Amino acid sequence: MVHERQYVFLRVNLLLDMVVAVGALVAAYYTRAVLAWVLEGYPQLQPGWLPDIVPYERSHLFDEYAWLFPACALVWPLVLNRFGAYDWYDLRHTAARRWIVVKASVVSVGILILAIFVFKQQFVARIVIVGTGLWAASLLLLKELIVRRVFIRLHQRPEYQHNVVVIGEGEHATRAADLIAHYYDWGLRLAATLPSDIGAHELVRALTTCGADEVVFAVPATQVGQIPPLAEVCEQLGLTTRIAVDIYRPRICKVTTEYLHGLPLLTLHPTTQNFGALTVKLFFDRVAAGLLLVVLAPLMLVIAVLIKLTSRGPVLIHQVRCGQHGKPFVLHKFRSMVAGAEGLQDELAARNELTGWAFKMSKDPRVTPLGRVLRRFSLDELPQLWNVLKGEMSLVGPRPVLPAEVEKFQLWERRRLAMKPGLTGLWQVSGRTRLPNETWVQYDLAYIDNWSLVLDVKILLKTILVIVRGEGV
Repeated sequence: MVHERQYVFLRVNLLLDMVVAVGALVAAYYTRAVLAWVLEGYPQLQPGWLPDIVPYERSHLFDEYAWLFPACALVWPLVLNRFGAYDWYDLRHTAARRWIVVKASVVSVGILILAIFVFKQQFVARIVIVGTGLWAASLLLLKELIVRRVFIRLHQRPEYQHNVVVIGEGEHATRAADLIAHYYDWGLRLAATLPSDIGAHELVRALTTCGADEVVFAVPATQVGQIPPLAEVCEQLGLTTRIAVDIYRPRICKVTTEYLHGLPLLTLHPTTQNFGALTVKLFFDRVAAGLLLVVLAPLMLVIAVLIKLTSRGPVLIHQVRCGQHGKPFVLHKFRSMVAGAEGLQDELAARNELTGWAFKMSKDPRVTPLGRVLRRFSLDELPQLWNVLKGEMSLVGPRPVLPAEVEKFQLWERRRLAMKPGLTGLWQVSGRTRLPNETWVQYDLAYIDNWSLVLDVKILLKTILVIVRGEGV
């Protein structure tokens, strides 16, 4: 209903913010000039905490500030966008938007001051940068007030109003009507509510009589079959038509709409669909794993020799684990237990310290003395870098599990297979395997639901601390 107006409005709003940021820099520059002129003529007015302000004729020429104009035009919109200023615009939530403007201005000033130090711009007065922040915050708040009032008044005029007809009855139609009323300030008006069993001729007459601009079908899933002939009428009349069929409301998945050879699809995604960020993650995984394998090759060779010298059995163990969507792959680890350790697990089942499908003992008799050291510093996991390089694993992700463990999963636990397993993860840096079994899964699901590149970086940094402190298992 209001999406088209939102997109246009937000684009215009972004351009206005760029102009305001540049205008704030100009205002701050000349504010300093006036302040220098006043204090030079009346030095008794200068407070003790304020350093002497040299007039522009002697220093800080306008050319020194030229690079700040594009910088301000970029930094302010980027920071405003980071705080959600362009995600959605609700004309009623003015307090939240004011707080966004203040936060964005403070952060933007910090970024510009940092740039001054990094690029050694000694002839740029910091008082101008701080003044730019104050002017920008003030002008942006003023712009928000003016834009809101102008926009609301504009949509009180009939020519800017958007008449919406709702076809449906009961709870679904009521919900659609309430949504239209919510965007009254955007010019949306409920022109009429019609029953879903209305005939084609009656529909034509009703739509033309009320001057409809848009039609919304709000019907339960059982009445979907009544929509096609009525939607065809709306198409013939050249009206925007939206279909709100309450088939299923996902609690977890992200919903997108798309077309496949003309067939409209409603898609529920269990994980993020930020393909740009996912591509960066994939590229980083492969490059980082390859570099680490090269850099750590001498250490891995030493570990292999020590394993061979201190206990009988192979250097590496190869286990079948479940990857993304449960697809099996062979995981590689340095052997940290005695040969044939898996066959002894049934004998130790009664000493399992975890409930559920996982097995863990704090003093497992199968672990070799060298194995305890390897596990403490997570060195036994290093061969999994090869799994990451092959694309079977990621540097960060849910814990890779055994097929036998997957068979014991409850339904809600299987969602942890929606992403590639990781060499490290949120659960590893949040208590390691001291956490209860169910809590492991909850951490893995929290990682899936809140995944971002920033979260991956935080987990990797925390993993380094965990390894250095020797808090492995």
